[in-house]
Amino acid sequence: MGTEQAITVASEATILAMIQGAQERLIVLAPGLTRSVAACLSRRWQELGPDCVTVILDLDPEVYRLGYGEVEALKVLEQTAAELGTMLQRQPGIRIGLVLADNRTLIYSPTPLLIEAGPSSAQTPNAVLLESPPPRVLAELGRGENGVKEQVIGLDKARRGDIEAVGKDLKQNPPLKFDIARTVRVFNAAFEFVEFELKGCFLSRRTVPIPSDLMGLAKDPRTQRLLTSHFKLVGEEENVSEERVIRLKKWICDRYLITLPKYGTVVLRTNKPDFEVAVKALRRYVTRFQRQIVDKLQKVMDANRKSLVTALTPAVVANPPARWKRFLGNHASKGDLTATLESEIEKAFGSAESLVSKMDVFVLFKGVTYESLSDPDFIKTARKAIPLLKQLHEEYDAARGQDDSDASGLAPAKR
Repeated sequence: MGTEQAITVASEATILAMIQGAQERLIVLAPGLTRSVAACLSRRWQELGPDCVTVILDLDPEVYRLGYGEVEALKVLEQTAAELGTMLQRQPGIRIGLVLADNRTLIYSPTPLLIEAGPSSAQTPNAVLLESPPPRVLAELGRGENGVKEQVIGLDKARRGDIEAVGKDLKQNPPLKFDIARTVRVFNAAFEFVEFELKGCFLSRRTVPIPSDLMGLAKDPRTQRLLTSHFKLVGEEENVSEERVIRLKKWICDRYLITLPKYGTVVLRTNKPDFEVAVKALRRYVTRFQRQIVDKLQKVMDANRKSLVTALTPAVVANPPARWKRFLGNHASKGDLTATLESEIEKAFGSAESLVSKMDVFVLFKGVTYESLSDPDFIKTARKAIPLLKQLHEEYDAARGQDDSDASGLAPAKR
């Protein structure tokens, strides 16, 4: 091993050097491989011969969606094995990497490129380099003293039909672009979109629709459908205001939420726990408000309903709605008309209990989408609204792709 570190980095360059340096035997075990590694391995396989090389991979399409390798590499190696009259071996679920070149053994953790960029320096080790392979490892790979009798890994053959099935699956459900996917992960680590609303709490805005035929304003059906009036359920002077609920909700928004113009509202992940505590407090307050307001609201609604009936009665008596004739006849008394009006207005008003029961605090968290992270305007807006976003990125293990100058402007993660 010379001066090489035992705890080291298994970059693509390291793996290529190991493969190219093999002279007598070569074993490669991994979930998947890149095209460049597969091309190098294919050449070395042809040079060393089928008996000196063993290649064991996973054939799960998820391997390639996660970014452990490229499906084109799988096709190259299957074709090489077929030309040499041997087989590409498979091991379902394998998630470690191993390159055994002569007596040098590199055991490493493969990088899922969907989640993070690969290691790039000795300060980010992901591998152990050994001077000689452990005997049990050789035995379980079928390269020990008893050959395939002791082999437990890579017993299945990777058939061409299986590989074609992987390609078909990936065509139907292709992998994301890994640099964008990591950007999504970084943004999700920094913030989430959130919908935060009060539902059913705005009593002062509630109105009751009054059909035009109850006010004697229209005779023909078409005009009646088009002409309607609205009556406020409660007046501004009545002490049933939801103002304190609205103020508390606004305080929570001002303290924890950030608006991205044109895109929505976000909360920093670091602030999310405190935001959720504040929302729970708001829910408790709304519950108390419901209990406190229901009786008072019903009294106000009853008084306003009676006032409205009194105001509408002259018009109804003078011009009874035609739709009432089917059950009141042509000569209904004032008492019958007034009673029918009261019934209709009461139904339109509903009950305080029914209105109060609809009060709720709605919260929905949503992650950043792939489309948003492909949009330079979104990146620009996010940066402007959250100036420290780049610093937040550096707290996470989700680096950008190879080109640091891409439109997203994300900085590589510190390691």
